[in-house]
Amino acid sequence: MPAMCVGAAMPDVIDGAIGLTQGHLGQTWGHTLIGMVLLCVPFGVPIWFGLHAFARKVPRARGAGFWGRSWNLGNDAIQACRGPAEFARAWPLVLWSLLVGSFSHLFFDLLSHGEKHAGFKWFRPWDVELELFPAWWDHAWFQMPVPGYPGGYSFAPHFIVWCIFGVLGAWMLYRPAFKRPRPDTQKDDA
Repeated sequence: MPAMCVGAAMPDVIDGAIGLTQGHLGQTWGHTLIGMVLLCVPFGVPIWFGLHAFARKVPRARGAGFWGRSWNLGNDAIQACRGPAEFARAWPLVLWSLLVGSFSHLFFDLLSHGEKHAGFKWFRPWDVELELFPAWWDHAWFQMPVPGYPGGYSFAPHFIVWCIFGVLGAWMLYRPAFKRPRPDTQKDDA
């Protein structure tokens, strides 16, 4: 699970780093199939190691409120998974999970960003023009300036999908923390 989460973040991490050198953000090599294999997975491994180290070193939240439960549940979930000590045996699973996470990012970006806004960069360096969605999918209702993005962000039907994915993802992430644990099942936070 932690490797898939790291993998899902990697296209934006890679392109954010590239954007720092270009002076603007956007989808470049991190959002390609080649970049997924040659950049997202290799650079995702040290971030995966760092995530595990971070989860083991940070203290547990002392409060029993929502944010404390969220913090503790997240750290517990990371620590329950295979970690760096098992990497020599589990590396195929870790690399595969990074790859699947990266691909999921590319797939959801395709659905939620629109072809005209984000472009279809999967096959870069080849310029492949595919018309996957009807024209109304990319018809912008209005543009909003966003720092780092030349031309701003288009609000179009694909933006509604992005919002739905965001709400669904937040619900899936925080759902366990909404349940108040029974006093006899709480871990000792002292």
